[in-house]
Amino acid sequence: MEKAVAFDYSPSRNSQLGITSVGRSDTMAGHRFGPAVRSYYLIHYILAGSGTFRVNGINYHLHSGQGFFIEPNYQTYYIADELTPWSYVWIGFTGSYATTLIKQLKISEQTPVFNNNHYYELADCVNQIIQHPLVSTSAELMANSNLLRFLSLIADSTVMSGYRTTQRNSYVDRAILYLTQHVSTASADQLARAVNLDRSYLSTLFKQATDLTPGQYIRNFRITKARHLLESSPLSIEEIAQQCGYNHANSFTRIFKQTYGMTPRTYRKQVQEQNKREL
Repeated sequence: MEKAVAFDYSPSRNSQLGITSVGRSDTMAGHRFGPAVRSYYLIHYILAGSGTFRVNGINYHLHSGQGFFIEPNYQTYYIADELTPWSYVWIGFTGSYATTLIKQLKISEQTPVFNNNHYYELADCVNQIIQHPLVSTSAELMANSNLLRFLSLIADSTVMSGYRTTQRNSYVDRAILYLTQHVSTASADQLARAVNLDRSYLSTLFKQATDLTPGQYIRNFRITKARHLLESSPLSIEEIAQQCGYNHANSFTRIFKQTYGMTPRTYRKQVQEQNKREL
């Protein structure tokens, strides 16, 4: 299951650059998509949470601040993590100029995974296109300008060449279980004590198993749990902040907006309006 806002378009065959798909998705635990094959270029960027992307028989375990690129006619599959399901934005595009642009970037079918720190800017590009559907020439031109802005930010990425898939570890699994039971108070030191390991050694194991440090995993887990409480519970913003380890609602609101591009209150309202439309 997922909460998604998505639009699909059909640019003309002669279009040098046209958007085919745009959207954002806030997935539930274990949500799967695919196997699927597209006829256009597609770039996903992860705002929060984590999941696995599979292409050419290789599994890439990815998290917030990373993204993945899909070339036309390649079969891909991806699944949200069971504990920290991801939230991501995407843009699909096609055209002769699109091919030229992709050749200028570092991403490719051989190196489809990248790191990028432009969280808010990339989300804003997608949000701008979503807010102005392609129903006029001016809207199409504005959308293409945001697509080019999106690609300019992707050009600033660090491509993960020679990426190795991660493996689970029993100590890491136990530490994550402790985190799920003590999300409001857990710290990296507490996780290490809970599994009777030195903090530095546990951090090494975490990086090997999740590609994140314990501190990064805790932050990711908290903001993802907060998002799901906004979607599914009647708790107030202040109560959600406390339950997820944020001492002050203001700091929670700031971090949530940095991650998702909107305040918790706006996000909850958007989800409620979408639920009403689905009834």
